[in-house]
Amino acid sequence: MGAFLFLSLLVPTTHVAAETGEIRHVIDGDTVVLVNGRHLRLIGINAPELGKDGAPDQPLAREARTRLVSLVEKRRVTLGFEREREDHYGRLLAHIVLPDGRDVEEILLREGLAWAVAVPPNVDKLPTLITAENEARGSRRGVWGEPAYAPTPVERLTPQDTGFRFIEGTIRRRAQRHNVIYLDFTPSVALLIPGKDWEKYFKGNPSDLVGHRVVARGWLTESNGRLHLRVSHPAMVTLIN
Repeated sequence: MGAFLFLSLLVPTTHVAAETGEIRHVIDGDTVVLVNGRHLRLIGINAPELGKDGAPDQPLAREARTRLVSLVEKRRVTLGFEREREDHYGRLLAHIVLPDGRDVEEILLREGLAWAVAVPPNVDKLPTLITAENEARGSRRGVWGEPAYAPTPVERLTPQDTGFRFIEGTIRRRAQRHNVIYLDFTPSVALLIPGKDWEKYFKGNPSDLVGHRVVARGWLTESNGRLHLRVSHPAMVTLIN
């Protein structure tokens, strides 16, 4: 497809604090419940969504959940925490390592049952996760062989197209407001990059991306008729060759 934007896979990782826990229940392909009742979201991956409120399951959502059940449900595992231990929903954020030493996120990525995502500051294991994803992508395994998950051209997006997705387009303009960088594809679709994240994780000048075609992954949100895809790390943007 291309190259991750300015991403060096040789960045050293830091120590991940670990403790043990037991998984009571698997909610979906990237979220579990511990025996103490706490919900835990796996760091570094996003799995297809199970249907809710009458919406159908996304392709491979059931398969992702079933695979996670087979790996962790009713088992004692190691939980690896990074810098941020909770998200804004109050869920724990951790990696799950099986008793035999295998990383659950890597397994799901290699089997094409999830995508790698980079949500700072929890990006210590990102290079390893991207390597695992690339194995599935190279073989068009799982989500990588599903037409439903092909990048959507930005010109086809509507205000209803929110949620996690891949989008594709040419960056036409760069703007900046209140230390937030906007890279506009169209008047109604843009990448949103916090200035502090650009300074910490990216290289170069944002204006250098104008005129380049990219595929971006992440969660699209709508505000006043405009769609924004927040990108806090270059691993979420791929330059198309």
